[in-house]
Amino acid sequence: MNEIQLTQHNMKLALALTQAPAKYDKYIVLLFIKFGLTLTKSDFAKVINKSQQTVDRRIKEARNIPAYLKSSEGSKSSYIFPIVDVANYLCNTIKVS
Repeated sequence: MNEIQLTQHNMKLALALTQAPAKYDKYIVLLFIKFGLTLTKSDFAKVINKSQQTVDRRIKEARNIPAYLKSSEGSKSSYIFPIVDVANYLCNTIKVS
């Protein structure tokens, strides 16, 4: 039988996920480990498996998008998505059967 060695990072992740009591908490753990406290627009697009153009359209239409912070008012402004808002969004949009 092949034995799989878990890295220390993977062991910490597994422990954190088993101790997280709710789906929201699990999303927080996973998002924090991968992205830190915030996600860029590109990161958010990857998390929801959509294109950046789809995220741009959702921002423009103010529909089906979590709360975000905008860096400025210009066309070159960036968008920051706090992980708490992304986790809440995922809990309310992803249905598991």
